Amino acid sequence: MKKIIVVCIAIFMVGALCQAQSVDEIISKNLEVKGGAEKIRALKTIKANTKTGMGGMEIKGTMWFKHPNMFKMEMLISEKKMIFAFDGSVAWQVSPLTGSEDPQELTGQMAEMVKDNADMMDDPFLDYKKKGFKYELVGKEDMEGTQVFKLKLIKKSGKIVYFFLDAESFIEIKSIMTNKIGEQDITTEMFYGDYKEVAGVMYPHSIATKQNGQDQGTIVFESVEPNVELDDAFFKMPPAKKKTGQPQKKEK
Repeated sequence: MKKIIVVCIAIFMVGALCQAQSVDEIISKNLEVKGGAEKIRALKTIKANTKTGMGGMEIKGTMWFKHPNMFKMEMLISEKKMIFAFDGSVAWQVSPLTGSEDPQELTGQMAEMVKDNADMMDDPFLDYKKKGFKYELVGKEDMEGTQVFKLKLIKKSGKIVYFFLDAESFIEIKSIMTNKIGEQDITTEMFYGDYKEVAGVMYPHSIATKQNGQDQGTIVFESVEPNVELDDAFFKMPPAKKKTGQPQKKEK
């Protein structure tokens, strides 16, 4: 009986080790295909001019990223400038369509969703162990005729993201994450395509998004500038605008 238990433990340990090696091998090939770890580390900032097709409209915008986790996005909707940003610790927005042009700090899951955009700059596979991330190989499956590796990312916070990597090229083509907005779970699928070289790194220039299975639009990166000068203050939430008006007269 003891011998059977020992054999079972040995088989389990070997299986776990093989899986860990397989995950590291897949991630290593992914980084290599995208240009290599050193070139990815050298990509400190990005400025991207974008257009987004959404509900029959074409929305122009600009995104800025700064390593390791700063993000800012501006969009012009109905001649109103929308801003979403994360300065490394605080997520904020300017949303005139909600009735206010003052910057507002975001909290809860809305803040988490903005922080997730900041992760787009910092490659989720690069130095993942130093970030406190853990990857598991879920398996290999078919995705609309393409064989893919399905990897499960468990972030330090406990949040889970699934990545799907093309089994031939090892490059990521899809990710899935779930956020709770109020009482509703929102599952976001992101489809990465049109990879082009940016400072020696393969970078997706098209990202299509679905939420709970419904198309939300496609972001097309019309131009991408690497390593532009960006001060940390650029990502900070500005103070509220001063109100103008006639001063009230004091009663005698």
